[in-house]
Amino acid sequence: MASSTGGVLSPLLLQLPLLLLFLLLPSTLEVSLGGNPLYNQDDKILILNTTNFQPNICSSSKAWVVEFYSSWCGHCIHFAPTFKEFAADVFAWREVISVAAIDCAMEENMPTCREYEVMGYPSLKFFTPNTPTGDMGIERQSREKTVPAIKKDMIEFITDLQIKKSEKAGRNWPSLVPASVSGLEILHIWDQNPTLAVLLIEEANSTTGSEVILDLSSTVTKLKVPLVMAKIEINAESDQLLQKLTVPKKPSLVAISRDFSTLEVFPSTAATRAGWTGAIKDFIWRKSSELSLNNQMLADLSQKKPEDSLNVQPLNSKAQKTATRKELINRRYKVFTSDLEKAVIYSISHEVAQHSSISGHTLQTLLQYVTVLEKFFPARIEMSVFLRDLHSWVNMHQDTIRGEDLSSWMESYQGRHGIRASKDWVGCRGSEDQFGGYPCGLWSVWHALTINQANLAEGDPKEVMNAMKSFIQEFFGCRDCARHFDQAIEGGKAFDEIENYNDAVLLLWKTHNKANFRLAGDISEDPVFPKLVFPSKEFCSGCYGALTGTNLWDEFDRIKVVEFLKNLYSKEKLSSQGLTSDTTADGHALAVAPLAQIDGNFEHLDVSNFKKKENSTSFVFFNGADISICFLLWFVSALLLLLIYLKFIAGKKFSNSHFFSNLKRKTSMNPLLGKV
Repeated sequence: MASSTGGVLSPLLLQLPLLLLFLLLPSTLEVSLGGNPLYNQDDKILILNTTNFQPNICSSSKAWVVEFYSSWCGHCIHFAPTFKEFAADVFAWREVISVAAIDCAMEENMPTCREYEVMGYPSLKFFTPNTPTGDMGIERQSREKTVPAIKKDMIEFITDLQIKKSEKAGRNWPSLVPASVSGLEILHIWDQNPTLAVLLIEEANSTTGSEVILDLSSTVTKLKVPLVMAKIEINAESDQLLQKLTVPKKPSLVAISRDFSTLEVFPSTAATRAGWTGAIKDFIWRKSSELSLNNQMLADLSQKKPEDSLNVQPLNSKAQKTATRKELINRRYKVFTSDLEKAVIYSISHEVAQHSSISGHTLQTLLQYVTVLEKFFPARIEMSVFLRDLHSWVNMHQDTIRGEDLSSWMESYQGRHGIRASKDWVGCRGSEDQFGGYPCGLWSVWHALTINQANLAEGDPKEVMNAMKSFIQEFFGCRDCARHFDQAIEGGKAFDEIENYNDAVLLLWKTHNKANFRLAGDISEDPVFPKLVFPSKEFCSGCYGALTGTNLWDEFDRIKVVEFLKNLYSKEKLSSQGLTSDTTADGHALAVAPLAQIDGNFEHLDVSNFKKKENSTSFVFFNGADISICFLLWFVSALLLLLIYLKFIAGKKFSNSHFFSNLKRKTSMNPLLGKV
């Protein structure tokens, strides 16, 4: 029996440490790189996601304007306060058209953003009432991102539906189409038998009348006020009517009855949205008896509603944190392998895969991108194999790649080989989630590619920059960023100056400095890590020459700059901090380099990262965390073995001892046993 028990327990005991180790290892890693959402429910914006998008937008009785944005996108961050102000400004119009937003940087929202063919951020799309599933909406084409410009486009969207008499136009919408005038007759204005009419007389290109009508339409409808509001354009057709109303040919507000017996002009009222809205409310109050309004209706009309005032949160005025020297070094003067890998994986699995279909020039751009990654990315073995397999997979598709297929391949590959993005940024970590992140990581990737190509001295010196230009144009989500980059490189003409590998390194460095200079002080700038000329004199005094200037070129000793950049971005200089030990699906543990030693009391630059010609850091298979886990497993296993020994082996010996044998014998001789 003892041998049988031992035979059964031996395999279990041998497998116990492995079982415990498996349970202690993390099962998944987050790969979404989005920051905190830019909006919340207090912003009078409906927050959409993959689950609630179609239930709210499709088959809705009202129209929608939806912003597709990415929480890491600098221009989205810059646009957010404007969009909040816009949403609050038109909140009273919500029975006609409402405002919503969806964060495409969130991994769970990616299928929706792909389905609606969102190729850049921020994108505004208008959706009609009763939008069928699969309708892509109407994308706003204007690049002007101001509240008046967006309101104008929104009003034009509604008006166009009404002009075309589209069945998608809401039946109960107030008419924003200027009334047709024939002599003294205003056509169709009395069709609903109102008691009075208010005419909003304005120039053809004005939206003030439409805004006032939308502001008051919900209240007038709910209170059932027998009043109609109509726009009258100042033109040849309305000239006779304006003479009858004794109104000059300028924006004016006039109230009339069907037979013109009631006529009231508001000469002192400013022709503004607020002025006309207030005047119409006062007119309704004064004419309450004719309009059959009771006291409760008048109270409701006079009550100031939450939507009448803007609800835009002021900028955070609390004292901003100042970065320590150690934090500044990590943010600006160290490059982390984990950040580079995280940016590459996100660029493929999200930026590229978000395209519903990749073909033609876009497919060539993708092939160009994965080619330079395979050739010049400073990869570890595992990442190198991934880039090789990715290049082979892309190269297999000669005509078209579906974004959905690329996502499936990435998920399958990551599941089989354990290639996953690290959970957190290290060097590119901003003071808040919306700062730093993916844009910072992608800049670092391109710098690392140009440096690694220069070190290898292989291929066309323009190869990396050409790949970068095409990738930014085709795949980078922040479209304003892409336009600015194209302007900075003069549409690619700047590449004519590249004659050798160092020229490519310097051109990218100069372009990046120009971007930092342009964005300095912008709302998208991280206040803790402001955008400054790189490198600063503090960290590379030798990079500066005798000349001074601000053209980001003549003031530098460019030979020293190249040396500095190579000491920062070369493969052997990259920091392994942030890389975590993991086990791939094939069971191979990833070796982890020791973490950088940082003295918490004395902050200093990692001199070895800039001065040593070779990186003396060697790979080890165990760090402090690994040893702690091993010790814990050893202790737990020893304790379990001791308990099993006491239960099955020592217990048997005790029961066979002389003491227990005599005790059993005395018990068996008891004549009363069994007779009780």
